[in-house]
Amino acid sequence: MTHTTTHRLGYHALWVVWVWVVVACGVAPQAQPTIPPSTPTIQNETNTPLATEIAIVQTPTLSPLSPSQREKMFAALWNTVNEHYVYRDFRGVDWAAVRTKYHDQIIEAPDTAHFYTILKEVVALLNDDHSRFDDPQDAAFNDAVYSGEAGYAGIGIMIRELATGLLITRVADDGPADNAGLRPYDVITAIGTTLVTTTYDIGEDGYSSLIRGPIGSDLTITLQRGNDAPRQLTLQRDAIAGDAFPEAVARMIDNGTVLLTIDSFDRDNLADIVIDALNEATTHTQPTGLIIDIRENGGGSIDAMLDVVALFHDGGTIGDQIDRNNTYPLTVPTNHTLPPFDYLPIAVLTSRDTASASEMFTAGLRHLRTITVIGEPTAGNSENLYPYDFDDGSVLWIAELLYRQPNGAYIENVGVIPDIPITDAWDDMNPANDMFIKAAQRVLHK
Repeated sequence: MTHTTTHRLGYHALWVVWVWVVVACGVAPQAQPTIPPSTPTIQNETNTPLATEIAIVQTPTLSPLSPSQREKMFAALWNTVNEHYVYRDFRGVDWAAVRTKYHDQIIEAPDTAHFYTILKEVVALLNDDHSRFDDPQDAAFNDAVYSGEAGYAGIGIMIRELATGLLITRVADDGPADNAGLRPYDVITAIGTTLVTTTYDIGEDGYSSLIRGPIGSDLTITLQRGNDAPRQLTLQRDAIAGDAFPEAVARMIDNGTVLLTIDSFDRDNLADIVIDALNEATTHTQPTGLIIDIRENGGGSIDAMLDVVALFHDGGTIGDQIDRNNTYPLTVPTNHTLPPFDYLPIAVLTSRDTASASEMFTAGLRHLRTITVIGEPTAGNSENLYPYDFDDGSVLWIAELLYRQPNGAYIENVGVIPDIPITDAWDDMNPANDMFIKAAQRVLHK
């Protein structure tokens, strides 16, 4: 096992679902920690040829491991956690007893897949919402997501779970959903004959497993649009490009305000995506203020996050990261500010789903310049992780650091507290009636 120097930092538990769940690790600076997702990834399991040139991730076949290989791998995993986990008390887990309890299980597991499942279970005992074990298939898939190379088989939607159904938040251009007339704020109330209820969830064994399927296969859904009568539609699944939903989008709204939505920091070229989005939004109108919406941003790469901070402030530090023995400064790059946004008033929208790197972004930007944070306290999950690579292609992600603000305060279990709290249910608000956006407009143009 090697301690990789790949700069990765991942997510807290944010469900951003496309049929395929788009969550993965991201990139971190220095000795490179990460904050990964506690949510599963879902990938196409068919060998059906693609109808387009989009490449769905081909994950490796799991190779058999001998008992001695398993024992060595388990020992390395246990020792790594024992030596490097940021919480010396292992969050109340008797870590020595874990080694004894699981030793025979990993030797006697009937196949490699079961062995990996046991390793995932062992790391999950830490229950920190961040640390995890990725088998070789998970690791390959997450790498493809981070690099932007991953495509998926589906209908091209992002959804959010509500009490009334699955709210469509974004629709991929020219995908099956778009061509069938589906639009944001439509609600899926049934998938086939299965009603959307609390019986399922959005995870791998829930609604996503019902929506995904082979390219060319049919998917029947029941759709509710506003107060219209429900209607049933049958769509044909197709290949959807990995960049069908850019991590950052921007548009001009009232009074010259630009609304920039950043769904994730999990892209190595995120700053370029943000620049392109802002340039496009301001092509015909001079901006007078900026709203940065990170209410659904569960984290991502620390390096990518710092690159985005650099668009709005030249240099400086947003704090540091602390492990058992060391401190690592978080330094903002210089000479990358984006006129005119480097001096315009900024409001940042947060929610309880704003987590990990997005919390650091909010706290750091508020330290560097005057901004107004509007919404709910953030998740308070700022652990940073290191990835450890195994020879079989699997990766162990372990929380080794905590984020500390420049004033010395930690946000772990506390979150970033907004300047203007709003507790209204924001999940199904469109921009026309979004109380968070209206509050930001009042602040920016008072």
